Amino acid sequence: MKERKFPVILFSLIFAFLIWASVNLGNQFTISIDVPVKIEHLRADQAIAIPLPKTVRCTVQGTGWQILNTIFSPSLRYIIDFKQLAKKDTLFTYKELNELANISSALHILETFPETVLVRLDNKMTKTVPILPVMNASFRDGFGLVGKVKTSPDSIILTGANSLLHNILYWETNNIMLNDINAPVKTNVMLAESLSFEIARSHSTVSVSFDVQPIAEKTIPDISVEIIQIPGNKKIVLIPPKISIIVRSGVNNIAPLSEKDFSAFIDYKSILLDTSGMISPNIIGPDDVKIVQLNPNKIQYVMRK
Repeated sequence: MKERKFPVILFSLIFAFLIWASVNLGNQFTISIDVPVKIEHLRADQAIAIPLPKTVRCTVQGTGWQILNTIFSPSLRYIIDFKQLAKKDTLFTYKELNELANISSALHILETFPETVLVRLDNKMTKTVPILPVMNASFRDGFGLVGKVKTSPDSIILTGANSLLHNILYWETNNIMLNDINAPVKTNVMLAESLSFEIARSHSTVSVSFDVQPIAEKTIPDISVEIIQIPGNKKIVLIPPKISIIVRSGVNNIAPLSEKDFSAFIDYKSILLDTSGMISPNIIGPDDVKIVQLNPNKIQYVMRK
């Protein structure tokens, strides 16, 4: 008997709810609706120069039925038709926003947020900028970064208004957080979001990679020091004529290094400006190797006529 009563009770509750909803939805309500902004007929050589809101929030008043019909309407949107704009800069006020809103005329729009929308147009351009990886990384004791952090692709193509792209010199990735690293890393990461959705990007993710090795030091002896830009009628004696250096890098990098991988030089102009009789040579070596010490740090020079 109880099993037969349950469907009857359920049907009664549903019927009662429908009656209640039908009666109450005829009453007046005030509600806020986010209306999406749609752009139409923007010329191919033009772009929006300042960010437009993605939505306009409208506070409307009407019956429950009218509000529901509006919310679920597939045509609910604010339409900005650039075919009808004669100027590069157009300011839509509260009254004009109401006219642009594709909202049932049975509803009364009480207010909009924002109250005004400025539309500014500019010439469209395309620009390629390098990608800058942003990373917070910590390495296991004895390990470290060897070489540079690389991204693939290493650049991004941006399309948008000339005034928006003019000052963009690079594009960052989202922050990469890595801890206790003791091996080479390769990971995919999202690019930082644009502050303006009017800038189109060629891609939204990149691959970030870098080498990690145990860090070691090595002494490289007998590197000859050369004097550059010296006139043919001048002669300078260096004491000593050779130096040694201590370099630091990954073990795989420094193991094969010899004096042939480095060059040491002193510019003759630096000697002319020097008054101490001692000068430090410049050292050039592989990019991913750090020079931590010169021995000796300064070389004595003697000018002969």
